[in-house]
Amino acid sequence: MTLSDLRSRLVSGLWEVKMSAKTVFAIARSLLRTAGEAEPPPRGSYVQSVLASSAVIAWVSDEPDVGCVEYGETPQLGCKEVDTRVDRHHAVMLSGLEPGSRYYYRAMEADGSSEMGCFRTAPVGEDSRFAFAVVGDSGKGGKSQLAVGELLERLKPDLILHTGDVVYPRGEERHYDRSFFVPYQRLIKGVPIFPTLGNHDVERNNGAAYLKNFHLPRNNPQCSPRYYSFDWGNAHFVALDSELYHKDYSDSPEKQKAWLERDLRETRQPWKFVFLHRGLYSSSKHGGDEEIREDLEPIFVRYKADVVFSGHDHDYERTVPIEGVTYVVTGGGGKDLYRARRSKWTAFSKKIHHAVLVCINGECLSLEAIEPEGNVVDRLNLDQP
Repeated sequence: MTLSDLRSRLVSGLWEVKMSAKTVFAIARSLLRTAGEAEPPPRGSYVQSVLASSAVIAWVSDEPDVGCVEYGETPQLGCKEVDTRVDRHHAVMLSGLEPGSRYYYRAMEADGSSEMGCFRTAPVGEDSRFAFAVVGDSGKGGKSQLAVGELLERLKPDLILHTGDVVYPRGEERHYDRSFFVPYQRLIKGVPIFPTLGNHDVERNNGAAYLKNFHLPRNNPQCSPRYYSFDWGNAHFVALDSELYHKDYSDSPEKQKAWLERDLRETRQPWKFVFLHRGLYSSSKHGGDEEIREDLEPIFVRYKADVVFSGHDHDYERTVPIEGVTYVVTGGGGKDLYRARRSKWTAFSKKIHHAVLVCINGECLSLEAIEPEGNVVDRLNLDQP
């Protein structure tokens, strides 16, 4: 090696060391474009994983920088949390919050700009009162999805469950704005959406964009956000990955099943809700998934799950109680609808775009399936024994 070569390598090495994070990200962005991957545009702040004492504030900045969130119980804020990682994708955890309390927040951008948002933490206690909505198969940002989104805003739920197929057609990053962030931009600023993976969500890179945009609990032994559980008030919620039985090879159904049984056995919450994409019982186009039914139904029965929500079929269907468990298909969030049919287990079914609203008042539950125009097409009332 000549002295000139050595000097050239040394200069090159020093340059690499001195490159700013912004330069690195610019190169990475260029490589992503070359590879055909979309780099997301800036996105406003949205709330994730809101629980009784914590919450995550997420957003995508214009340029890579550290993440900073100011927050407090009044618009004057007063508290600050900083994520020192330099990135465009930010997810700042707020902890030590008070249950059942309203918090204001502001995600700070590098240029000093910000926009105020607010959310309410989950309540605690056996006499909790709250409402949650459930939607699924929400579409490509078309008229029907926007109508369901406006309905959700009017319903003012405390939290939302999404039964999968969040982003069509293949769960790609480049479609997240059209299919999720734009239709729900006002809603997600203050209401947390807890999703589960659908078959369309895992088609591209096994759900990589989903995992990057949703910041979900990681309370299973694999620390995976693909399936998780959380409490809200006097209810316990479990999100399952039905695609582990199909095209998601990141984990095994056996591990999820073992975790599910332990999770439901250990909870002391009186209300228990499960949501997954592929339903155990459905009378529409896809029908119930018999493999999942055989594997998981005994656990739902043994630990007395109250309602199991699913999507996949683009309609609404509610079963009669099957060994004490009610199954609800809610796949009418905005995508093209399927014909609704009936089976021996069907209590009600209809081909409609809709959202499901569940209100919990201590030991009493009311469930309604509601069309975008506000018409209630189905009702169910349950009481704790």
